[in-house]
Amino acid sequence: MNIGQIASKQAVTVPLSASLEQVAEAMLQCGVGAIVVTEPEDGHARVAGIITDRDIVRTRLGRSSALSALHVADVMTHTPLVLDAEDSIASAIRHLQARCVRRAPVVDREGRLLGLVSTDDLLGEVATELSGLAQIVAKQGRRRPA
Repeated sequence: MNIGQIASKQAVTVPLSASLEQVAEAMLQCGVGAIVVTEPEDGHARVAGIITDRDIVRTRLGRSSALSALHVADVMTHTPLVLDAEDSIASAIRHLQARCVRRAPVVDREGRLLGLVSTDDLLGEVATELSGLAQIVAKQGRRRPA
């Protein structure tokens, strides 16, 4: 299984020109804690950055400006971890761990945004795999003669 198969396909996006107020409203309306910032390139959306609810809170606490006066480019992570849809689960976990992040946009080979993967997505998949292994061990344990 690869990251493209488990990534959420409906990543919420905003353009690079969005205000923080617009981003916060989108997060609230869509029930998400991270939004992929995009800019057009060759007829498709290219990942320009990522912004999280934590980024907004930290910015708001650190500045006196209203959210409507700040733009996403002022706060977003400009060089986010971006995973290739063909990456393995193990590879994605290593990359997330190395960058100390919980979410990453997923792109195809041409760099087009396909979705977003989170540690929750990965944990669910790994738990399913481990459960399958546990069932194998449990069945083998019952078949042993006394």
